[in-house]
Amino acid sequence: MTFVKNLIEHLFPHKIITHRMSDLNNQLLEQNGEKNDIHLSIEKENKSRQFCCLTIEELITLFEYCPVIHRTLYESISPNKTVKAYVDFEYLVDKNLDIQNHYIAPISCLKILYYFLNGPDDTITSVETYTENILKQFLVLEASTDEKISYHFIHAKPSVLFENTSILGIFIKAIVHFLLLSITQHKCSMFNINLSKEECSSTSNLMHHLAPSLNTLRKNCTRCKLSIPYVSIADIAYLLVRNKTNEWTLAIDTNVYSKNQQFRLFNSVKYGKNNPLVPSSIFPFHCQSQYSSSDLLKKSLITFMEYDQISKIYFKNKKFVIDLSSVSNPITTLSCNFININLINQHIDPSSFCNPSTIINTDRNSANSMDVNAINKLNLSATDIEIFLNFVENIITSEPSHRGYVNSCVRGTLNKNLLFFNIAGNYRYCPKKKGHHRRNTVAIMINTKNYTYCIRCKDIECNNAILSWKKIN
Repeated sequence: MTFVKNLIEHLFPHKIITHRMSDLNNQLLEQNGEKNDIHLSIEKENKSRQFCCLTIEELITLFEYCPVIHRTLYESISPNKTVKAYVDFEYLVDKNLDIQNHYIAPISCLKILYYFLNGPDDTITSVETYTENILKQFLVLEASTDEKISYHFIHAKPSVLFENTSILGIFIKAIVHFLLLSITQHKCSMFNINLSKEECSSTSNLMHHLAPSLNTLRKNCTRCKLSIPYVSIADIAYLLVRNKTNEWTLAIDTNVYSKNQQFRLFNSVKYGKNNPLVPSSIFPFHCQSQYSSSDLLKKSLITFMEYDQISKIYFKNKKFVIDLSSVSNPITTLSCNFININLINQHIDPSSFCNPSTIINTDRNSANSMDVNAINKLNLSATDIEIFLNFVENIITSEPSHRGYVNSCVRGTLNKNLLFFNIAGNYRYCPKKKGHHRRNTVAIMINTKNYTYCIRCKDIECNNAILSWKKIN
């Protein structure tokens, strides 16, 4: 049992701490928690996790009483929560000894993020002014050691939000593809290669073709420029680094945008380590010294929004679209702030829409089994289906003796905002019976516009004329 778990139970005796994220989600659905409540993951000695939910006030109290060495805390990012942009940036020092200046890649990454999350500003006339503007928006947390360079870049004062982590992940991957393609397409006296369209189609292909030339690019292409202010081809080349097996990879971790992603909290540590994520002294947040620790904690949270009248990026027809409904002057916002969105749309990787890591159990006699054809019947290219699939699966797998699987998903013909997830397996819960039937099946209906759901029993003896809708929090 961890110190922080004991402390939570002492400070907030009414709080529920679960061993599975799905159990916590189910509890929160029943309790109708607040939109800005923070979902926490607590790392334990054996690397396993426990989960709970606190208000921002409770989280601040927890930080006041919990010593840093015991703060093995992560923000668990629900797949249906709006998020700020964030990046996990790291590489191993001993595998990248040719990098002498370890600040080139981080500041280049920040410049790139700022460029794609804001419109151009003609008043910026120097790199110093540009950097100052960047650090007015981005909070940089650092946990670097002699062995590893490690940063979290958080859009603490966001100019735009993302509908969820999945969409943010696709956005970041599209930026990476744009950057690497820009390197291959540029020509200079020291670099000139010609690649086919197929060779440029994926980030992995581009990395493979660029790897032999990285040292040349870093040393000789400092004056080869892009549309991104104060970023050169040489700067971008520093974003490619060697991993622990000496393979080329990205310093930007593109794997931190999964469903229920867990992102280490400000001034917290990994279990058994003593290098907390603290504000960077090299890249200080604007007026950082004027903020209290509680203020910085709030700004570092990915799902906590102090101000929600901000444009939001979401998907429509496999393209990024900006939702301006919450902005007081959408015309000005559209014309001034987001003209780079079309550039990003040209670099979306189609593979981002599938879920290749889904594991399917073909043992039909197992209580935990999943239909081998279940995933094939889902159109995971429809982003809203992918987003709500995890929510539905959490419901239908929450009871060990009544585990089901999604057999198919159909969109409403009259109301396109409705998704019908048809459930097979042993999950046959009937809201009217308040228990499981023996033979009939059920469907879970999702209203993607209102973020509500209901369970519809298909037993002919059950009256389904009146459905009980619940809020998805």
